[in-house]
Amino acid sequence: MDLNAERLDEALARLAPTGPEFRGGLSNHGPMVAEALVRLDAADAVPGWVDGYLPLLEDAPGGGERIGDWRAALGDMRRVADWERYFRERLAEAPWRDVLAEWWPRLTPGLAAGATHGVIRTAHAVRALAERESGPRRGELARALAYWAAGYAELPGRPLTEGVRTVEQAVAVLPILELAPVTLIVPHLRKLAGLPGFAETVSSVRPPRDVPRDLDELTRVFARVFVTHGRHAPIDFIHAVTAPTAVASVLGELPETLHRPVYDALWQVAAALYSGYAHGATIEPVPDGDPLDPAELSGRAAETGDAHAIKMTEACLRQYARLGDPLFLHASARAVELLPG
Repeated sequence: MDLNAERLDEALARLAPTGPEFRGGLSNHGPMVAEALVRLDAADAVPGWVDGYLPLLEDAPGGGERIGDWRAALGDMRRVADWERYFRERLAEAPWRDVLAEWWPRLTPGLAAGATHGVIRTAHAVRALAERESGPRRGELARALAYWAAGYAELPGRPLTEGVRTVEQAVAVLPILELAPVTLIVPHLRKLAGLPGFAETVSSVRPPRDVPRDLDELTRVFARVFVTHGRHAPIDFIHAVTAPTAVASVLGELPETLHRPVYDALWQVAAALYSGYAHGATIEPVPDGDPLDPAELSGRAAETGDAHAIKMTEACLRQYARLGDPLFLHASARAVELLPG
């Protein structure tokens, strides 16, 4: 067996008994970071990283009822164990790609779940399964989908692009919520319901012409936002990069009919993160010097041990390898600088 694959399966098995959240609503990043470290050629760091992370986590909650009316159970974190049982059973009955195609469109409107960690965790699980099928990887997909379903959270307005603006043009005119965040991300973003012009600006973006390319542009725009605004709210702005990049990495595993709706939902969430957290930011210029090279950034990210720095670096290096834009290297360097573990 490939050593990297073995390290990932071992990590997923060790993390399997843990719950999807801890400390009152923080997302469990363990499975996502383990997969990201492997892709950063840092598989040797996985066992030690898991050793240090496990004591922070809580045991998975128990369940009591089967999922019957699934619509009624969406967004109910008390049912997360019931959702995991449901997805375990579905994945035992049908190929995982069929289960994914069935549930992805049902969950997309609630893509903000867990501050986007529901969809990000699902994407990491899908990537792992697409490379190698195993019990630990199927189990992780069940847990990821369960977290997305139990945390399902719709944001104000319709996630439908039907205007003429580019994403960059729309970001420039997004209204800003002038309230200091005092809660977790999703409850704070729900305050956008009272922000005039937010929903209209989201809809003012032109529809995607080529979803993979438009997702690349979305990640580029928000990588720039992270570099210019990240010092103000690094963890909040990171998700506007890691979520679309994670989805872009598994787009080929989804039916093409699902591409447009998930693009619109990703743009809506990224716009919400900007509108929700840009208030009071001091804007910095994009560095004009040469960025660090990918190997150096991979090593530095692994050394921080920080879950968000590792995931952001994996996302940025993935996009840099595809697009060659040094902006992604600067964004990775900023994450390593701001999130030293």
